[in-house]
Amino acid sequence: MPEPGERIHIIGIAGSGAAGTAVLLHHAGVDVDGCDLDAPSPYTPPLDAAGIRYAIGHDPDHLVGVTRVAISPALRAVPDHPELTAANSRGIPVVPWQALLGELQSAPGRIGLGVTGTHGKSTTTALLGHLLISAGLDPTVEVGAFIGAWGASVRAGSGAPFVVEADEFGDNFLNYHPAGAIVTNVEMDHPDHFADRDAVLDSFERFVRGMGSHPALNGRRLVIAADDPGATDLVRRLGGWDGRIIRYGPGGDITASEIEATPEGTAFTLFDHRFRMGLAGSHNVMNATAAIVLARALGADLDALSEGLATFAGAGRRMELIADTGGVTIYDDYGHHPTEIRAALAAARQKVGADRRLWAVFEPHMYSRTALLMDDFSTAFADADEVVIADIFASRDTPEAMASTSAEALADAVERISAVPAIATGDVDATTTYVAEHLGARDAVLVMGAGKSYRIARGLAERLREAHT
Repeated sequence: MPEPGERIHIIGIAGSGAAGTAVLLHHAGVDVDGCDLDAPSPYTPPLDAAGIRYAIGHDPDHLVGVTRVAISPALRAVPDHPELTAANSRGIPVVPWQALLGELQSAPGRIGLGVTGTHGKSTTTALLGHLLISAGLDPTVEVGAFIGAWGASVRAGSGAPFVVEADEFGDNFLNYHPAGAIVTNVEMDHPDHFADRDAVLDSFERFVRGMGSHPALNGRRLVIAADDPGATDLVRRLGGWDGRIIRYGPGGDITASEIEATPEGTAFTLFDHRFRMGLAGSHNVMNATAAIVLARALGADLDALSEGLATFAGAGRRMELIADTGGVTIYDDYGHHPTEIRAALAAARQKVGADRRLWAVFEPHMYSRTALLMDDFSTAFADADEVVIADIFASRDTPEAMASTSAEALADAVERISAVPAIATGDVDATTTYVAEHLGARDAVLVMGAGKSYRIARGLAERLREAHT
């Protein structure tokens, strides 16, 4: 358990989760600092505001006086890392930052809550946190995305609820033991870690069986989608589990009705109460339903939840409006899996209407994922009028994986299978230039990806501003 005054050094502190955890450790009285090759980043301003020190680059001297080192789990694969080597030789414990976050969540007086699933984690976590704030429960919340209202990816509260986005990659979510959990869906992803779909299900089952309990939830409570095949398979595996399972969505125990979708947002009825939100897409009705169900289980008032949902502005890079200039609209989204692409495009179409030309600009994330899910990717862009594929962001891929496919192959598959015009345009700068030169009046652009694609959205926005000044 992190103790006030304990000295913790975080390697890779400029990342979303690591930076957020550093802020929460600081609020808990821990003497925390860190380092990163990529600092500063979009997630370091909250570190600056809190007075948390960080260095650019790595040096064993950073470990002087340190009692524990926290890292991103992926760092263990870096050979001969100077700080890890020094920590190991000096006997300094090394833990993933998720383990420290789990310790904070398990502190006395806290009610642990987790949101997991292959898709929708960030939006649902941020939404649950926002609803609990609106209900006066003053939660602590950690999200894998920037939240504008908080000016950070985390919020430190003094209330009992402690909400974390529980990421399945690398089995990272096994560091958390929440009493209440949401599972949005379960699909095959992260082929660089999971061998197959069964391995994904094994990991999710371990997470659920490792949940804690709390009297506020009468033990442990799992809120899990009813219309997702992977979620259904997970429930089948939970024989003998002693928690309460609530299936939500179509065919489940609790489902929204009277859904009304407009360019301004979405309305629906739940618990005989009318809810309205600015979010678009049927997937966000599901996300909102799950968050409302779990918030209500903690005693939140329905009127307060309704007011809260109406004011939720969304999470960073989740259908984020970047520009609406000269009749051209630009959205930025983190979607990088076929299911996410379909949902984001459907939401964008709801926002902009059927009569506007909608561009899907996509930077594939990892060759291994693109190759494995090529058939699904080829049919995921049907709601777009134009598809532009940037170079694949390799991330953790091996040289062997990088030889398995290409952006050109994906563009060819989309055009051949879905009959949607598609082109591969090169790196993010070349892609920005191509789209900017081909945009027409009243076009809408949805940029998607988990690598550097945000630069495309912001580059297009800058060019639009320059053209209209």
